[in-house]
Amino acid sequence: MKRSIYTIMFVCVAMLLASCSSEDEQARTPVATIDIDKTTLVTNESMELHFTGVADQVVVFTGDEGHVYQEFGHGDIKENTGIVVNKGLFTYSYAVPGVFHVVVVASTYNTYSGNGQKQAKYEFDITVKDDVNTIDNISFQSQAHNVFYAQQANDHDWVFCIPTMEVYGNKNVKTNVTKRPLIFDIASDSAKVFIDDVEYSSRSNYNLEDKHAIKVISHEGNVREYTLWSLRYPEFSSISVGGANGELIRDAFNQDIITYKFTGVAGTDTMAESHEDNVQFLVNGAVPTSPIDYADTDNVYTLVRTSVENENIKAVTRIKFVFE
Repeated sequence: MKRSIYTIMFVCVAMLLASCSSEDEQARTPVATIDIDKTTLVTNESMELHFTGVADQVVVFTGDEGHVYQEFGHGDIKENTGIVVNKGLFTYSYAVPGVFHVVVVASTYNTYSGNGQKQAKYEFDITVKDDVNTIDNISFQSQAHNVFYAQQANDHDWVFCIPTMEVYGNKNVKTNVTKRPLIFDIASDSAKVFIDDVEYSSRSNYNLEDKHAIKVISHEGNVREYTLWSLRYPEFSSISVGGANGELIRDAFNQDIITYKFTGVAGTDTMAESHEDNVQFLVNGAVPTSPIDYADTDNVYTLVRTSVENENIKAVTRIKFVFE
């Protein structure tokens, strides 16, 4: 009985294969046609392709590293890979500028066996430009291992706000910035940076006490100029409230916050203080003109230093008062 079943199954499989073989249609003629929105892009801008031809599978070789179509013999693909198009839509962006030769390969196959591959190609060039000359961030690391980021005052001015002292190992150490390397964040590996007309190097040290002229030249040759300023966070030269002198306490993690602690205060509405000429003491954003209760924690106390060269360049210290 088992032998009969096996015989019947064998005959059925043979008949099925014979049927498939006789109905195996030849591969359609592939047509590699696409719609492309533009052939000139900027770095990181998406190229968008819509496949409108005839194919069972569509592969795109974008022409950049790792995706270069190389013809050897009958069009064999060696050492590079294509990217399969999904549902007729293909998007891709280039990280570097240049001219890239794009090859779209449309393939068809016999309907059942998968043999009889036929191919058609569509080729064109994409030009990718890099005109980035915008600085995203400027930073440096102090000797106390704190990272300081410059603040952007406007489209062409950046300013480092630097504390006089930092908390390091439970001690106050002077923040020395006369010889520090700089780090620039720019969304382009091709842009060139010049500091005071000398090409920037990440291994060079710069005196961050000084003002510096920054120039960024894009891959396309367009120039953007900036000025890098430096201001110290302001502090009181002296301060007393209610006859008690303030003890300055620094924040180990927030360089723009300092606390003044007062002990044995007679009253919290009388202050005597001094500071540099280009520094203002503000309460809730204004110079106080009437008696203030400095124990009121709802008030916002700040010291503001303004550059004597440029009124747009400021360093702001947030002040906290503690009374015991």
